[in-house]
Amino acid sequence: MKFATLVSCFERLEATSSRNEMIALLARLLAAATPDEIGIVCYFVLGEIGPGYSEVNLGIGDRTAAAAIALAAGTDPASVDAAARELGDYGDVAARLIAAPGGEALSVAEIHRSLSEIAGASGPGSADRKVSLLAELLAAATPPQRRYILRLAAGEMRLGVGDMTILDALAEAFLGSKAQRPPLEHAYNISSDIGRVARTLREEGLFGVRAITVTLHKPIRPMLTRRVARISEILERIGSPVIAVEEKYDGERIQAHKDGDDVTLFSRRLTDVTHQYPDIVRHVRQYVTADTAILDGEAVAFDHETGTYRPFQTLMRRRRKYRVSEVAGEIPATYRAFDLLYVDGESCLYRSYPERRAKLEEVIGRDEHISPADRIVTGDTDGITEFYLACIERGLEGVVCKSCADDSFYRAGAREWQWIKWKSDYAPGLSDTLDLVIVGANAGRGKRAGTYGSVLCAAYNHEEDLFQTVCGMGAGFSDVDLSDLPRRLAAAKVDRQPARVMVNPQAAPDFWFAPARVVEVLGLEITESPVHTCNWDPERRRGLALRFPRFVRWRDEKSPEQATTAAEIAAMFRRQREV
Repeated sequence: MKFATLVSCFERLEATSSRNEMIALLARLLAAATPDEIGIVCYFVLGEIGPGYSEVNLGIGDRTAAAAIALAAGTDPASVDAAARELGDYGDVAARLIAAPGGEALSVAEIHRSLSEIAGASGPGSADRKVSLLAELLAAATPPQRRYILRLAAGEMRLGVGDMTILDALAEAFLGSKAQRPPLEHAYNISSDIGRVARTLREEGLFGVRAITVTLHKPIRPMLTRRVARISEILERIGSPVIAVEEKYDGERIQAHKDGDDVTLFSRRLTDVTHQYPDIVRHVRQYVTADTAILDGEAVAFDHETGTYRPFQTLMRRRRKYRVSEVAGEIPATYRAFDLLYVDGESCLYRSYPERRAKLEEVIGRDEHISPADRIVTGDTDGITEFYLACIERGLEGVVCKSCADDSFYRAGAREWQWIKWKSDYAPGLSDTLDLVIVGANAGRGKRAGTYGSVLCAAYNHEEDLFQTVCGMGAGFSDVDLSDLPRRLAAAKVDRQPARVMVNPQAAPDFWFAPARVVEVLGLEITESPVHTCNWDPERRRGLALRFPRFVRWRDEKSPEQATTAAEIAAMFRRQREV
């Protein structure tokens, strides 16, 4: 496949605001790809050159991009900087400034090899090597190709295509309809590699996709919780005679893979964070007795002297590239494991929760720095309430209630009623928070001039792979937060409404953002709205909105698709009306 073919598709994807048209464009593109190319095409559409967990980092920041453009164009960096200030996109700068005619002959595979070589450059002189390789690639390309090469190198494609849209396109291309997405989605959830799913489907069909299974050091997309409006609903919703009630931590969710002495840690966003937690690596290696295992759990900052948990913000001081060991000594991390996904060469995903928990307790040797999550097993609301209150007293967020039924399997990537979180009593108003995605912003005025005055927030509709607006939010931001908004949102800024964002014209913002940044939001209640599109009813022309939203904190550890769902908000609204 010629890279020009891919670029032509990119341009049409950018130009459309229809998700169905996106799926059709991608289906045609993927159907034309060879087995060796189709995975690369999927990665490129998502702005990556490999699966997200692979940590392939090109290291192409603004300075490197500007230096490569200057070298390829035979001009000085000052001219590149001036063009960047005018155009706002180094891809557009490269398309304008580089006079070399380039050619149409570059293939998708050649672009991938060149970008992989750039990513692999390391050691003394690697920065100059990256500049030289990127300049050569830009000089060999046509102007439209240069635009997307730079965007790929920076990891900012801005096409508005999500992984579920690609899975829909794969289903349409090879299985006849996007309704056939579920088995592809399952394979993706347990492999976290959309390229692998695409290659397998292309070569082996659905039979091969169904054979994809859990693999060590390749993260599994985490199972997620749902929520209820009243504690009395938990038993009814879960539906099993008894349930497990586990501590809910205010930490960082960590999936730990152990293969002998080789330990890899993945965050909730499937990022390799092994280097950030050398203490957890050490404890998993020492106290997990199974030769091979995959654990799901939480890294927390625990004060062993007082027996209380320290805030999430304390743990986040561990997020750094340098002085990791020094800061780990100041803020030691404790690992609380709450699930076992794989052990001694076998997947545990289709074992019931009680079976997984029993095996988890068997393979972890208790130590103050690593242990199974504390829990109780109960069949009544009083038991849930008592344990919840005891957790709150010790500085925990609340509890997670889990089904103990025979079919209480670990459903990777799913958000179902098998797991329910309970953080606080909702009455008399909405006191739990929502995790929403920023999709737009309005210009600030008065003392907010020069930054954004408010942001437009959306929930995720998993079934349609859309982000539907829930509220405009300007409250809760400190002056520092406000001044930092342009920087935080810069990489996601786009020129037009993204195809996966559903917005009524009345709520259209001054600026658009591709769904990328997640914020935690507290509001008063969920109401019907003629403006916001969450759970939009086309006949009544009504959606659902969050009243009086206030910013709580950034949720950088969450991907946009892990935000609060439209279905959750609809369920909260229904139960709110019953109170």
